[in-house]
Amino acid sequence: MSHKRSQSNRHFTISGAYHTDGCPTKFKGKSGTGRFTSRDAYGSAQKAFSSLCQRKNISGRCSMYVSIRETTRDGKGKEYSYLARRHLRNPDEISPFGHKYKIKLQSISEEELRKTCKKSHKSPGRMKAKTSKLLTKRRFNKK
Repeated sequence: MSHKRSQSNRHFTISGAYHTDGCPTKFKGKSGTGRFTSRDAYGSAQKAFSSLCQRKNISGRCSMYVSIRETTRDGKGKEYSYLARRHLRNPDEISPFGHKYKIKLQSISEEELRKTCKKSHKSPGRMKAKTSKLLTKRRFNKK
């Protein structure tokens, strides 16, 4: 039994993530960014941004510049850049799927993305691993 894929799905990966002042933020290189599938770059950028905020343990508001690159086999490899913002939803506008946050993206040009960073404020050390310590403990302490 073979699975039929929709021909309209495209694949993207994160090529860059920057703070709102233009300084690069910490994220794993090409290997740890994941593969985001969507019909268009906008949907994949939302998924990538949500993944970054989650991996960075940011709860509540989150905003950064996200740059994604198309990796579809027959794709052009074009790069898309967005100013992404996330905020909590009001209790009266609850999503039917139970989403707590509302994400807005604004398409930007490469010049806007390449702002001059006066002083980088990356924290030392590596970025948070994909699996939490709690899950790792549960995995190894099974009887």
